[in-house]
Amino acid sequence: MNIIKKIKYFGGSIYRGLIGIWQNAFDKAPEIKTTVEWFVLGNSREGRNIRCYKIGTGPKKILFVAGIHGNEVGTIKLAHNLINWLYNHQEKFFNLSIYIISCLNPDGFEIAKQFPDYFRRGRFGRFNLNNVDLDRNFPSKNWQPQSIWPRGRDYGDEAIEVLCGDSPGSEPEVQGFVSFAGIERIKNIISFHNMAGDVIINLENPIAVKWANIYNKKAKFRIVKSPRLSGNMSEWCLENNINYMTVEGTTRWGSDWRKQRVAIQEVLNNLQNS
Repeated sequence: MNIIKKIKYFGGSIYRGLIGIWQNAFDKAPEIKTTVEWFVLGNSREGRNIRCYKIGTGPKKILFVAGIHGNEVGTIKLAHNLINWLYNHQEKFFNLSIYIISCLNPDGFEIAKQFPDYFRRGRFGRFNLNNVDLDRNFPSKNWQPQSIWPRGRDYGDEAIEVLCGDSPGSEPEVQGFVSFAGIERIKNIISFHNMAGDVIINLENPIAVKWANIYNKKAKFRIVKSPRLSGNMSEWCLENNINYMTVEGTTRWGSDWRKQRVAIQEVLNNLQNS
């Protein structure tokens, strides 16, 4: 980065860190209602349960997943809000079975809670306990042992090298996810990440394009073409004919719930009526 970019990046980091402190103090993840159906789909590297919540029993299935990167704290808060809201409005989605993984990377999330790293944009906790980026560990044909973590507004400020596991799908968190999706024959997946205010899709997938247009209209998120990263969930979904969209929320530590709720509702309405 040149000097001007460095100054802007530093100033932005301070600003975001101050907002993050406020959000962690006042925008907390609500407790999930105890009557919501849930099950354990697997365990983390350190042995923590990975919970999946289920709303509805309809024939059409969709899976939302949060916290694949444990440092993306806001996505877990978003998932908690979504679960409670769906539970209170499940009659609206009678044709759907909606699954929500509230945190795929609980080990990383524990690190992020202990070390929020406010003024460096929340780097701690992205990886699992094996120091693997789970969103580069999926058993896709393009998997490689190392990949990159692009950072910045247009994913161009810096590229950090990340580890992708000993082999495709080597990590227990990814194994549990892939096994569950296969058993349930999931054909629609939305993954929550942050923070860019984008939706990232394969432009050749018409279902994902519909979802992205909804997010663009209802939440003003930009539509971005998938960068085709090795071992990425998007690549795995593409190879397995799964409709997939990455949602990059607008905040690292906040839930983004008010901004995304209407868009999520419209996506679900679109799926139900299709």
